[in-house]
Amino acid sequence: MAIDSWILPQALPSAARAIHTRRWFKRSKTLQIGFCTFLLITGTKGKSPSFCQSGTEAVEGALKLARYVSGRSRFIGFLGGFHGRTMGSLAFTASKQTQQQGCATMPGVTHVPFPNTYRPLFAGEDQGQAVLNYIENGLFVSNVPASEVAAILVEPIQGEGGYLVPPDGFLAGLRQLCNRHGILLIFDEVQSGIGRTGKMFACQHWNVQPDIMTLAKGLGSGLPIGLVVAKKSIMQQWKSGAHANTYGGNPLCCAAALVTLDLIEREYAANAEKVGAYFMDRLRELQSRHQVIGEVRGKGLMIGMELVSDRASRNPCKFSCHTVITRAFHRGLLLLSCGQSTVRFMPPLMVSVAEVDEAMTLLEAALVEAMAQ
Repeated sequence: MAIDSWILPQALPSAARAIHTRRWFKRSKTLQIGFCTFLLITGTKGKSPSFCQSGTEAVEGALKLARYVSGRSRFIGFLGGFHGRTMGSLAFTASKQTQQQGCATMPGVTHVPFPNTYRPLFAGEDQGQAVLNYIENGLFVSNVPASEVAAILVEPIQGEGGYLVPPDGFLAGLRQLCNRHGILLIFDEVQSGIGRTGKMFACQHWNVQPDIMTLAKGLGSGLPIGLVVAKKSIMQQWKSGAHANTYGGNPLCCAAALVTLDLIEREYAANAEKVGAYFMDRLRELQSRHQVIGEVRGKGLMIGMELVSDRASRNPCKFSCHTVITRAFHRGLLLLSCGQSTVRFMPPLMVSVAEVDEAMTLLEAALVEAMAQ
């Protein structure tokens, strides 16, 4: 149930055929055209992709494109966000200070809070609107000229920061704010995209379209592929040679990605929605029996279980989180943490209800053991 790419066995034969083709260049271009065609029918109509090998590289490309077409130099990111560990993407990554320790990052990035309804930083019930007000009436007034901001980079559902689902209206409000000031909106869907949340892209839950999107991880079923997807009117402003990649769009990875996308479109996104809802229900039943579980949140098969010292204070319980994950490992259940004390669940998209039931049995046993320490 980790965050890394999952292998779909069905993708392997097509990938193998791509390796053995003699006409490499023609095969590569054919697969890229097929890839672009598939993107057009899966929610990215009117968009154009640029191929690369990873999520952080996709983010680097998105940032470069935003500066190139806007002529502006500044950016806005979010506290708790994770976008990679290379120099440009690292400037936005703000989930753990150790990721930036000893490394001066790219200048020009200002971070703002990501709306957290469980641990609100602002007054009022609508934390999404509060963050938007902070950007519009605080940041743009006193610190960062809106006319100098090239783009706002955000995860539609924050990953490393704690699997935080934004309040309804937040992404739409961010879209409107960007439109008012001529700012590009970049959605980082590296972790949340490709069927993970029950839709091809997480932003589709709120019917909000970005100007630029980054994709990777599950896109290639374990093979290294990333994408920068942007509106054609934006992507076509790059002149020939302005951005390129040695192995981007190679036939092996494109073949695997095409099969992966087809499977997700036909059955696995729907499975993520159905089994994810069941998984959330089972976790909330577990929450009713164990006070250490403060909140269960997520969409599809992108689920977080927040552990707290007590429900009244909602103070993070890092020890319990670490101990539960360790005890689960010894029982054969692989888990990871995120945020301050959240256990994340991100199983393969073909996971079954029976497998969720098995995982829940192991999880509750690990939880009981951890609480006894």
